[in-house]
Parts: sequence; structure tokens; C-alpha cells
Amino acid sequence: MKDNETTGSPSGEKIPVAMIGLGPLAGHMLGALARCPAVRVVGIADRDAQRAQLLGRDIDAPHYTDNRQLLMGTRPAAVFLATPPMAAVEIMETCASLGIHVWKDAPLGRNLGEAASMVRRFADAGLKLAVGTQRRFVETYQRAHELRARLGQTFLGRAEYFFNWGSELGWRADAHSAGGGALLELGYHPIDLLVWMLGLPEEVYGLSTRAEPSGDALAETGRACGPHDTDDTASALLRYKYDAIATVSVSRISGPVSEMLALRGQDGSLVASGESCTLRNPNGDVLDHIQPEVRAQDIAARQVESFIDAVASEADSCQCSAMENLMTHAVIEAIYLSSQTCQPESPLRQLEIHGLRPADNHNQAPRFHTR
Repeated sequence: MKDNETTGSPSGEKIPVAMIGLGPLAGHMLGALARCPAVRVVGIADRDAQRAQLLGRDIDAPHYTDNRQLLMGTRPAAVFLATPPMAAVEIMETCASLGIHVWKDAPLGRNLGEAASMVRRFADAGLKLAVGTQRRFVETYQRAHELRARLGQTFLGRAEYFFNWGSELGWRADAHSAGGGALLELGYHPIDLLVWMLGLPEEVYGLSTRAEPSGDALAETGRACGPHDTDDTASALLRYKYDAIATVSVSRISGPVSEMLALRGQDGSLVASGESCTLRNPNGDVLDHIQPEVRAQDIAARQVESFIDAVASEADSCQCSAMENLMTHAVIEAIYLSSQTCQPESPLRQLEIHGLRPADNHNQAPRFHTR
């Protein structure tokens, strides 16, 4: 959808929005909000007063260091939330009590229980809650989703994401604050792609590990990562119906940044990344290939437009809804559990533990049990 096609509110008035949490994501998201004709940014907030002031000046919006003051003083209809996980729960609770829709940067919660609680809270309030699974808005992955039917019966998948975060982990070093490490923060995106493409797996078997830098890395950087109880690397095997399998591997201590998704079926194969998407027949001949210019600001704009259109509409759900994201959370929860039990675990069972009824079609969002 083009910027000028965003609908805005039914009355034609601009929708008041705010952004809380002005970290690395903020620049592109704020730029997208400032360019979206359907909204007006009524305020932004961050604990870093100087950063809030600078970004507020850039988009000509009031800035705050107190989240509650922002919410109570400006009363936005929607909030874009990109704070560290341990700070998000209280803000989301406040938004729900004030009748404010929320778009939240991934992951939705620190664990499946926390995520399910938030989904229930917003559903009970009749509010929309979406998650920033931005790969679903990247043209190359969208093309892969469109082409996957041409593979016939898919029998093998692979997704990976590698990134060197460096030695300064901050809150990411603490499991209580972060909820998890590489599997939760980085793995959320490739696992979400696999769920989007293949649905919910029947069971998973996985391992997650912590590793200190090697002697060479220590000599090069002059320091090692400090004490931390979150995982640096994780890998898992996912088993689907009809004997399909997929693997996912992630690490935050290995550069350069790279990510990819590969699917293989009876009638061909697909390989996609953030830069390209290629469909081949079983012999390896190229049937379809795109390599578009992918810009972060365009991806941010698509997410903003999608969520604002959902807020303005009377539809029950929205694209990348939090309810749908519970499937991704369930896979991650099962992988962490498998790493502890050393045996396969069921994402379906994890959903049931938290009062969720799996959909008959494993590509659809689960539902809460009737109380």
C-alpha cells in the first residue's frame, strides 16, 4: 500500500500515535510515522533525555522521559513500543487500561506465558496488538511466501541468522531482564518465517549454549563478554506433518551479519534472504528471481501503514497479530525446554499449557479456551 493510500480514521482525522523506546529501531520507525499522512505523532519517550529531545526535534514532536506522563498527557490512540523486554509489560498494561492499541517490537514477551497474558489482556479490552516481525514486510520473503506453493510438498526447510553483537550485552546478559538470548531475540525472526511458510511444527529438538570468546577474540577486542546467563548460540530440528523437517540456527557471536531461508519440495527449491529470492526446479534451473532494492525505511513504512490501517478499521485482527505470534513463541519455548530435557518437545503442548487451543490448520493463529 502506498503512503497516500493509508486510510486513517473513518472520519478522515489523523490518528494520534506515540512511540516509546528510542533505541536502534527508532530512527526508521519515527521517519515512517512522520511521513504517514494518516497519523500525527503526539509524543515520544525514552529514559535518555538527550536522545528523546534530539529525535523529538527531528520530527517536531513533544518528548518525554516519563512513559506514564506521555500516555496520560497525550492520550494516543496507538503506541509503537520498542523498549527492552523487562520494561514493556508495565507499559503495555497501562496502554490496555487506557484503551490504546499497541505495536510492539519483537519479541512479544520474555516467554510464552507473558506473551499469552498480554494477548488475553488486549483481546479482553477489544484492542489490537501487533508484533514487529518485519521480515514479513520484506519483498524477498513476501515473494518466497507467494511462490512456496510451486514447490509441491515441502520436505525440508532451513533458516538461520548470524550476528556478532559484541562484548557489551547490557540487559541482554540477564535472563530475567531479557527472557532469553540469541534464540529468543535473533531466532524469533527465522522461526517466525518458518511458521509463516510451513505452519506450527509437531515437535522440536534443540540446544542452546553460552560461549566465551576465544583467546584470539579476547586478544583482538581486549575484553571478553562479562558474566551472562543467556544463550549465545542455538540450533534446533523441527518436525512437521507428512515427515517434513526444518532446521534453524542462530548465533549472536559470529559475524558478518547474515540470514537466509531455504525450502525444498518435490517440485523445486526456494532460497531467500534480505536481498534476493530465487525459485529453482528440481534440476536447479532458475524459474524466478528477484533482487530488489531493500531499504529499511520502506520496511518500516509498510509496518506502520499496515498497523494504522488495522487500527482505523473495524476488523477483529491485524497483520502480524500478537495472537498469531504466540505460535512463534511456542516454538521457542519448546526449543528452550528441549535444551533442558534433552528430548523432543511439542509446541502444541506449550500452547495448551497456557490455555490456548491450537487451530485445526497449523498455519492459523491459536485461540484461548472458552472460560
